[in-house]
Amino acid sequence: MMIVSRRLFMGGTFAALTTGGMVSRGLAQTAAQLRIGTKLELNTLDPHFFNGFPQGSSHSTIFDALLSYDEQLRLQPGLATAWRSVDNLTWEFDLRQNVKFHDGSPFTADDVIATLERVPKVPNSPNPFTFFTRAIVSSEKLGDHRIRFRTDAPTPSLPNDLARVFIISKKFVAASTADFNSGAAAIGTGPYKVVEWVNSQHLVLDRNPLYWGPAQPWARVTERVIKSDAGRIAGLLSGDLDAIDEIPTIDLPRIREDKRFTVSSGTAATVQYIAMDAVRDESPFVSAKDGQPPLKGNPLKDRRVRRALSLAINRQLIVDRILDKSGVPASQFLPSRFEGTSPKLKVEAADLERAKALLKEAGYENGFKITLHATNDRYPKDKDIAQAVGQAWTRIGLQVNVEALPGTVFFSQASKQEYSAFMAQYGSEDASIGPRVLVHTPGGGYGTANRTKFSDPAIDAVVEKAQTEMDPAKRKQLVQQAIEMSMEAQAIIPVFHPNAEMACKREMVITPRPERRFNALMLKPKA
Repeated sequence: MMIVSRRLFMGGTFAALTTGGMVSRGLAQTAAQLRIGTKLELNTLDPHFFNGFPQGSSHSTIFDALLSYDEQLRLQPGLATAWRSVDNLTWEFDLRQNVKFHDGSPFTADDVIATLERVPKVPNSPNPFTFFTRAIVSSEKLGDHRIRFRTDAPTPSLPNDLARVFIISKKFVAASTADFNSGAAAIGTGPYKVVEWVNSQHLVLDRNPLYWGPAQPWARVTERVIKSDAGRIAGLLSGDLDAIDEIPTIDLPRIREDKRFTVSSGTAATVQYIAMDAVRDESPFVSAKDGQPPLKGNPLKDRRVRRALSLAINRQLIVDRILDKSGVPASQFLPSRFEGTSPKLKVEAADLERAKALLKEAGYENGFKITLHATNDRYPKDKDIAQAVGQAWTRIGLQVNVEALPGTVFFSQASKQEYSAFMAQYGSEDASIGPRVLVHTPGGGYGTANRTKFSDPAIDAVVEKAQTEMDPAKRKQLVQQAIEMSMEAQAIIPVFHPNAEMACKREMVITPRPERRFNALMLKPKA
């Protein structure tokens, strides 16, 4: 679905919409303005259209979920104040009282039910939220501020899953994505309300005077999408911006030395990884090296080959030299400091001789030809990192071509299985999500980001068992087992966990988030 750029103006009292879907009001100057420049490209105001971190970053300022996460990825109350498992198939949530939407209407259990009804009906979603709601078979209103969910199977992750779903007003249960993008339905309970949005350009927000939580310090917030690293840096240095994200590592030293600014850094709950076509007998970008006999089959189907490709990579060197230490080498889906990750998995040092031996054992002693695809505009140094991986693979005898593309092209083609190997990032707030989303065989709500269609029935079985284990200790063991099995099978190659590098004027303070976010909720005036 193509989302058309359009402008939206909203007043303090939401006037009637014109036929063009616009509410008009001049953008009056206010005190305590915040201007941020971000690389995260917001392309919809529909909170249920695209499950992606750019969208989640901005949407979290407008909408609330039942639960939220703190900086250590621990669940916190949101629109729900308490939650409990009544039995293996039943959860009850107590809802926050005296909460109002931006238009003044009260928040009740009816809004939660309407939200869950809408989520699976959003058409053409490139990455739907049904993964987080699929287990719910019924929602029962026990009162205006209490709700009961019944699931089709034991679902211990339901509180975590519902922390990913933003609640809308029941009056917009049938609203289209276009209705949200026009602003007619972009009305939440969050700390800020929408004033103006231009697709992929900027979002202007005003403080919500009806907000149920702590008062926000900024009367007006302007999020500007600036894809160019140089453009964001220039905006900060010139004073046109108060804060920016995704600072290129080459610019970090001079900004740190500039007394006008403060740099904040935090390891993100994100992994930069390599996905490989381990399913098809023939893969589009794998062939014999120039001048050699044709290959017998697709070498990426052999775990030993995938393991060799992993062992060829010097992760620490990539972090130190290309990222200027703005990250940490990875051994699994999430950084090991987060709850639920495997303590057994350690970052392996590059071992070229072992990698060559594995290739020989698999019958590919002379290597093969492969193209590694990557983005060139989505992540810091994405093209340079892909080139470094390609060079590492040449050292074990492969003939490697690296092709870096704009993200808009890359993700569309990757989702259509047009690549043999590609680099991307994935972030999650729960250690169980990596195996469920990136590794499990696609289908039934699983494997929604498994673009190579990797499949291992043994891993699937453990993932599914973890999904229904209500005992927290036993579930944690199963999740760790699924993570370890995924890495043993080399379902993906984890490379590193990036740092989030941000800067702001010295009069402000940034609190980094483990999710890949950059928004007004992270910035406060310095006390």
